[in-house]
Amino acid sequence: MNEPDPMPCTTCGEPHTKCSAHTRSGRPCGQKPMAGQRVCRMHGGSAPQSLAAAERRGQERSALLAMESFGVPVEVDPHTALLQELHRTAGAVAWLGAIVADLDQDDVVWGRTRVKTGGDDAGTTHEAGANVWVRLWQEERRHLVAVSAACVKAGIEERRIQVVEAQAVLLAGTVSRILERLDLSDVQRGLVAVVVPEELRATAELEARAS
Repeated sequence: MNEPDPMPCTTCGEPHTKCSAHTRSGRPCGQKPMAGQRVCRMHGGSAPQSLAAAERRGQERSALLAMESFGVPVEVDPHTALLQELHRTAGAVAWLGAIVADLDQDDVVWGRTRVKTGGDDAGTTHEAGANVWVRLWQEERRHLVAVSAACVKAGIEERRIQVVEAQAVLLAGTVSRILERLDLSDVQRGLVAVVVPEELRATAELEARAS
């Protein structure tokens, strides 16, 4: 159920602790809101569109809970945070896409929107509308595009190249110091110029295939 608004109402000046509507006298309604809504039955909570909206919000909350994971705060620089968000979002898009792909064709745009027990209008109503998983998939796709654009704007790829270049300089210096301490012969030194680049290229290819 939606939480009541503890702030004073802009219409009557009083907080609505229960139903968000007003009585005929202009005071806050004291009736309990219907499940998933902010109004009671007498103020539109039992209307078909209100019941459908409440059920849709419940479905969205359930689907989002299935995606959520919580952790403790960690220190991270903005570039790393952007890359992590890019990877997480790409994973969410792939996961949601797999769920959408498994939906039956009728379930994509058709589903239950209302269930009424008792009364002349009792029964179950099915209407056309995008499935909640489809909507979440579309939202994550839009978010992925936005994060990708942010990464490009922040120069993430340029920064990664700079990091690789800095690592290469460090590695070259380390190799040179090792070779100096080994006191190699002229023949062995000649092989270094061939063997070391070959091994570095092989390592880079392995890393590229693994990424």
